[in-house]
Amino acid sequence: MINISKTIVKEVLVVGSGIGGLLTSKKLGDKKREVLLITKGTLGGGASFFPLKGTLGIQTTDDDKKDEVLFKEDISKIGNKMDNPEMVETYIKESKEVISLLNEIGFTPWLRKDRRPACFAKYPRNIYLIKDWENSKKNAKEILKKYKNLEILEKTEIIKILVNKNKVIGAIIKCNKEFILVKTSVIVLATGGIGGLYKNTLYPKDIMGIGHSLALDAGASLINMEFIQFIPGFLKPKYNVLFGEHTFKYVLEPCDENKKLWIERSAYAPFSFDFPSHKIDLQMGKGMYLKFHEDLYKDEGEFYKVYLSWLKDSQNINMCKDEIKIAPFAHSSNGGIKININGKSEVDGLYGIGEVASGIEGANRLGGNSVGGALVFGRRAVLDINNYLNQKMEISDFIYKKEINTWINSLFKEDQNNLYTSKEVLLEIGNILNEHGLIMRNEDSLNLGLKKLQKLENNYPLKENILEQGFDVIYSLKMAKILLQAMKKRRESRGAHYRSDYPYTLKESSSEKISKYT
Repeated sequence: MINISKTIVKEVLVVGSGIGGLLTSKKLGDKKREVLLITKGTLGGGASFFPLKGTLGIQTTDDDKKDEVLFKEDISKIGNKMDNPEMVETYIKESKEVISLLNEIGFTPWLRKDRRPACFAKYPRNIYLIKDWENSKKNAKEILKKYKNLEILEKTEIIKILVNKNKVIGAIIKCNKEFILVKTSVIVLATGGIGGLYKNTLYPKDIMGIGHSLALDAGASLINMEFIQFIPGFLKPKYNVLFGEHTFKYVLEPCDENKKLWIERSAYAPFSFDFPSHKIDLQMGKGMYLKFHEDLYKDEGEFYKVYLSWLKDSQNINMCKDEIKIAPFAHSSNGGIKININGKSEVDGLYGIGEVASGIEGANRLGGNSVGGALVFGRRAVLDINNYLNQKMEISDFIYKKEINTWINSLFKEDQNNLYTSKEVLLEIGNILNEHGLIMRNEDSLNLGLKKLQKLENNYPLKENILEQGFDVIYSLKMAKILLQAMKKRRESRGAHYRSDYPYTLKESSSEKISKYT
């Protein structure tokens, strides 16, 4: 049994300290709300501050009014009928207003000068860049510690959302092996995507869909989970480093007789079935060697100079001198918690901000829209939360005790065989997804992957591991199964999703909604 060591009462619990979590915490602090911000690592974490990238970009609508039409065209085209038009409209109207919010949480954005279209975009527009992760972390800590109404707990994780009659009433969190009950009416999940579930990933390994699983368990829905972005990463000369797709146009070997494919592929990072050059990714398989023309280092474009300098200074890689081998790596998730334009899920008091939510993305996402989405919908969520908290809500202690006991009994009712440790299970999940949930997918492979995941679940002893990584394993297994099930259900190829047994796009299709574990 879990012993609750103490109780904390707050108006809002924010989970995650990337850009989405920092922004909502800071803005709720400005509203004089009592906030508890918890983060699994230290403050300023997740994909927002992950060092395996040169910069993060934020694409915004140009001042020119006609760009609203062009921006919508860009987003809708790459979303390929899986995007949410209302979310898209909201983002387009508000994206240019929110850049200054980055300064409020410690970043210093600057406008890119080259007007190069963002990844997947046809039309150029303003793109702001941010970097200097360590300085930004320090700045965020200095900014947030000034708020007396904002408490921060580092190295703390959420393990259960408590709900009564479709309303958030609290959560159980774990801090230094202590279990704490948080009484709250609002939870903001800013826990990031699912990339860390994979063996080959360009995301932090602890960003593995825990927030998705918790939200689903609480009664929220997930959509578009099969649309995961895979982008090339280095296997050699250094493993697990971001590969700059724009360098593809300088490839010497291997180079198809149709050079146009490589030039087209240089314009976007993630795999997409919607372009003929997706054939390059399929050839890439689990590894491809490349050689580059020396003109690569003569390109004066700002994007090239920033990326190649970052490779040299932080990764000690020279694209023309080193042996280069790349493969697909898991990156952003286009799917997530189903939310409205205020970041609210289908559960009252439960919000999803950033990559944990399905926002303006569809079958694929334009470059520079991820951070922008966290800013736009994070700001809107704060206003909605403030209005929600103005309602008077009273919750009985009995409800908390009943929720917790029911949940614990369900976990321990049939404990599993002692064949795997937590570490072994998490490693094997990564191997299974790399084998069965990468770019190449088909019915037989997905079924085999699901069988392997079920075997892991059947042989993992929760009681023996619960104080270590037990909850991570339980939720990661559930999320891995959800991913493979979503991939299996979509019997077509579209955007980031490819089925070798269904290598075509259906004329009519819709987003798949997941509302419970299967």
